[in-house]
Amino acid sequence: MAHLFVPTPTLEDLPVFFNVDAVVGAQPAKNNREDVLLVQFAFNVIANNPVSTTKPEFLAACKQVKVTGIIDNETVSAIRVMQLKQSHPGSIADGRVSPAKAGLSYGQAFYSIAILMNSLQNRNVDVWPRIDKIPGCPAELAAMVQRTVAGI
Repeated sequence: MAHLFVPTPTLEDLPVFFNVDAVVGAQPAKNNREDVLLVQFAFNVIANNPVSTTKPEFLAACKQVKVTGIIDNETVSAIRVMQLKQSHPGSIADGRVSPAKAGLSYGQAFYSIAILMNSLQNRNVDVWPRIDKIPGCPAELAAMVQRTVAGI
């Protein structure tokens, strides 16, 4: 189940973000429904709110992702395209979004979930971390946000 995560040390640009509990994407991955929804929703927001720095091939891959909570080829493809566009040494393009441990990066590379959440935050700074207030947020994610952020 997705959850609110506070990286150590706390980061000014992304002090909290939503993390996955288990790996999402290509097998072998656990693909918990709420985790998959979080990843798919992030791709959906990116697709519907492109910024000038969004690469066309990444935008095209994001537009193919449907928010279903079930892993599919389109979601795995979007993950791979996102990972391949990273220019950090040590980045792994395995088509999997793994849970972030302690911080945003491993070595010189960033966790895919941190990249997705940074993109989500940058497009919604006015409501972050209340992603339940972003149009199209699935009810299951909204419930998680209300449980972990709003304390409802």
